[in-house]
This record gives sequence, structure tokens and C-alpha cells, in this order.
Amino acid sequence: MDQENKITCIKAIHEMEERYSKLLLNYYNKEQKEKIFYAINDAIAKFHLTPMQTIIPSDKFTGQYCLEFHDDYDKKAGEFFEYILHTLDISHCEMG
Repeated sequence: MDQENKITCIKAIHEMEERYSKLLLNYYNKEQKEKIFYAINDAIAKFHLTPMQTIIPSDKFTGQYCLEFHDDYDKKAGEFFEYILHTLDISHCEMG
């Protein structure tokens, strides 16, 4: 079975400190990568928030999306991240 067809759920990891919040989304195939991309763009349009975004590829079909909020005084990152998790049908998020 090649990497593109590997069936694995998107893994979410959340890290936070006082005014800092980060969501890591590990993807394992092209479809998951595209689904994450569209969920993030929908969240940006809905909440009018723009987190710092980094895409860290592992290979052609796997990698990690990293979303970070710095100085999140109003704690808006939580609702933003929950919307993305709900859109991606992720019911469990690990703590980093």
C-alpha cells in the first residue's frame, strides 16, 4: 500500500500558554491536506482572524499544518480552532 492511499485520520495537537495558542494538524494523504487547507480558509473568512500558518511537509503526501496565535488577548483562537476541528470531523485533540 503506497503512502497516498494509506488510511489514517488527521491527528490534531493543541498547545497553549497564557496568550499563545497553537494547533498542529498532521495529514497523511493528499485529500486530508486539501481538506485542512479548505477548513482553514473557511475559518479565516468566518472569523476574520489570520493565524500564523506554516506547512511542514514530510514527503509528497504527508506533513503538518501549524496554526499559531500570538498575543491572543481576547482568546479568539479557541473558537477558531474548534470550528476547524468540527469541520474536519476531529473529535479528539491531543495536548502538546
